[in-house]
Amino acid sequence: MALQVKPDFLMIGASGLWTLSSPSVFRRFSLPALQNVTQMAKQAGIPSFLHSCGKERELAGICANETDLSCINPLEIPPMGDCDLAEVKKSLGHRLALMGNLHTTDIMLRGTPEMVEEASRKAIEDAAAGGGFILSTGDQCGRDTPDENLHTMARAAEKYGKYG
Repeated sequence: MALQVKPDFLMIGASGLWTLSSPSVFRRFSLPALQNVTQMAKQAGIPSFLHSCGKERELAGICANETDLSCINPLEIPPMGDCDLAEVKKSLGHRLALMGNLHTTDIMLRGTPEMVEEASRKAIEDAAAGGGFILSTGDQCGRDTPDENLHTMARAAEKYGKYG
């Protein structure tokens, strides 16, 4: 019998999907495709994961209520985005797993390890209750992001991210 291989998850890379479009254009062209692909992933038992940089608070609500999406990121804070992690968790965390949202420049690139630990702790405090949260950066990490800051984020996840 042949070994059946299936992916661990389906990542939908759509950076700027909401920010670089209008709500009417998104609903007309992008939402139907997103609904179809997330439904197919769900039927196949594969979690789906949407990456869309920028302002995505309204997009997160649409995805939670009108698609079968499993997880959304990066949930960026202002000014790059419009997401308050605690508010998104409270309103949508029962429907979507959340991933984010440490600021990529102020915290990860230019911050001290102490700042990274504090931001990580706060993100976990804001969004980890009940599960469904992945600590991550608000988007990519720049080339010159200090290794120590990346290691500090990982250590903070281990230190503060335990579920009871």
